[in-house]
Amino acid sequence: MNAARDVVVIGGGVIGCSVAYYCARAGLGVTLIDQPKRGRATSASAGGLWPLGESVGLGCGVIFHKALAGRGQLPEGVHGPGQLPKAFLDFALQSNAMFPRLRDELLQTAGIDIELERTSLLFTMYDDGDVAFAKPLLEHCPCGQNRIDWLTPDELAKAEPAVTREVRGALRFNGDDQVNPYRLADAFRAAAQRLGATIITHTAVTGIEMRAGRVVAAQAGADRYPCAMVVNAAGAWAVNVGRMIGIEVPVRPVRGQILGTETLPKVLSACLSTSNCYLAQKQHGEIIIGSTTEEVGFDVGTTPEAMRSLAAGAVRAVPSLANVHLKRVWSGLRPGSPDELPILGPVDEIAGYFNACGHFRTGIVTSPMTGLMISELAAGQSTSFPLEPFLFSRFAGADPQSAIVHAHGIGDAALAEMRFTVPEMQCEGCANKIGQALQAISGVTGVDAKVELKQVWVRYESSKLQEQTLKDALHRAGFSAIETP
Repeated sequence: MNAARDVVVIGGGVIGCSVAYYCARAGLGVTLIDQPKRGRATSASAGGLWPLGESVGLGCGVIFHKALAGRGQLPEGVHGPGQLPKAFLDFALQSNAMFPRLRDELLQTAGIDIELERTSLLFTMYDDGDVAFAKPLLEHCPCGQNRIDWLTPDELAKAEPAVTREVRGALRFNGDDQVNPYRLADAFRAAAQRLGATIITHTAVTGIEMRAGRVVAAQAGADRYPCAMVVNAAGAWAVNVGRMIGIEVPVRPVRGQILGTETLPKVLSACLSTSNCYLAQKQHGEIIIGSTTEEVGFDVGTTPEAMRSLAAGAVRAVPSLANVHLKRVWSGLRPGSPDELPILGPVDEIAGYFNACGHFRTGIVTSPMTGLMISELAAGQSTSFPLEPFLFSRFAGADPQSAIVHAHGIGDAALAEMRFTVPEMQCEGCANKIGQALQAISGVTGVDAKVELKQVWVRYESSKLQEQTLKDALHRAGFSAIETP
């Protein structure tokens, strides 16, 4: 192999395997180095190809929103969870459109069927709160109304006889389908190997060698791998790889707990998203029930509370599941980023290093486009989708790893504290974005954002800052702010 065109991919989840496949397909020399870790996100995914559903706040977004509404903590005028930017929706839709052809390619090259199923995604509406969330999506769908259908209770009963009759209807997202996530990762890996990639398993990368600001090799175990490019596809552990070249990649583990039922005959034709859980029945008959969103570090345990909550949500949606046995329970660590968007592409002043991380809940659906774009960068080509919204440089001017800084005490007379209500703050991604915007202001010494309260406390040097400066920064970041006494 020619080291000047060789790529070392660090991480063997679905993203790393996709990068290896597309780089090998492009004729590049590829070495994928993987140290399997318990709790890798790919192994805990339901395999949902839900570009529209994820972008508009279904899944964990609507579950969190429903919990706030039940506690009476939603500010006036807020009717649904936050949505991801249009750039991400376009990225996810374009990636999703690659799957039919990709299925055929991987079957031919690797002999593995990724089990692509045209299921669609149904958001089941139980009450007025669910209806209030769904109506704006139908009326102002960011990708056009032709992808969404409003089903009456009778229409839902006809389409999905197993779903509860205690509903107000459902919103169907056409084209939001599913694959088998294990088979997808395996197929990418096997196809890459058959195209010439070298796969090294149970081995950790311990260092990245640089010379004059350029990557020249990766060190793994006792071996050195000369290369021109290194791709950080280490999932929730991406921060460790970034530190090998002296950068802080703002990726953190976000635990999701999941249930799997015994093998069942066909119960569901579509995937379901409710305000309590999601459900997806796979081709082998198991129904996957997920998922929590928990900031617990690298803890990959499961909890009785989460299991009971998810099981109750599943039975509410599909009453016949009350008589079904669970086969397994497990958890995975999603690679969360501050703004919930992937971190892709090069880093300024470090030649030959690329990020392919921070995909949070959307690694499966965005894996084809991620792999293709990284391979195009490695080959010196323009990318098939604009890279700018996902570059590491978007975090410039702030400490992205510590965007939310919790202040301890305000006893210093030179410091002051101001509290704002921010109605648009719907999730931790919003909170991190707010933290970045405010921490970048000279004089701000601490930011504490409470998503569940939609309130932000700002600690600052009173002699150097005015209220309007804080409000202007929040406005530029896309948020309104109401001072709270």
